[in-house]
Amino acid sequence: MKKFLFAAMAFAFLLAVPPSEAEAQVSFGPQAVLWDFDEFGLGARADFGLADALDIEEGAFSQLRASTNVSYLFGDSQRFNGGEASWSGLLINANAIVPFETDGAITPFAGAGINHTRFSSSVSGNGFAFGSFSGSSSGLNLLGGIEFDLGAVPAFTELQYSTSGAGNLNLSLGVMFGG
Repeated sequence: MKKFLFAAMAFAFLLAVPPSEAEAQVSFGPQAVLWDFDEFGLGARADFGLADALDIEEGAFSQLRASTNVSYLFGDSQRFNGGEASWSGLLINANAIVPFETDGAITPFAGAGINHTRFSSSVSGNGFAFGSFSGSSSGLNLLGGIEFDLGAVPAFTELQYSTSGAGNLNLSLGVMFGG
């Protein structure tokens, strides 16, 4: 049931912005992630405007954007008595974010959304694979961050709490192109 709910929410999220509306408002770029401030990951992010598509012209949500990202986590490998245990993960997020207008070069933002996390692990040793395990969970996100300029390239840093699994706190940073 969770997979169906997640797929339905992601599909509705994608339908919210017609391609003709979002075409000129799309920005994308690479990101680095510290998952639970412990594990490193790399991924990609795409942001696109929602306010015009939803006919929001004034007020706090006049700059409303959708932000989606996918990151691959490079999990730790542990060696033991001629064997090895390793894991990796995939993070998928779809969020709505609202930037707060400021006069400075830094723009804070806040948002919320949905996530899906998938993990795989394996244990092997002495030429044998002892077993593998994979699992996934979905949940909700709460996030905040700042956007700033690195010369001509906009950059961001974001702190996100996700409820999937036992809950985790992730720090992301990256640059954006387009839009």
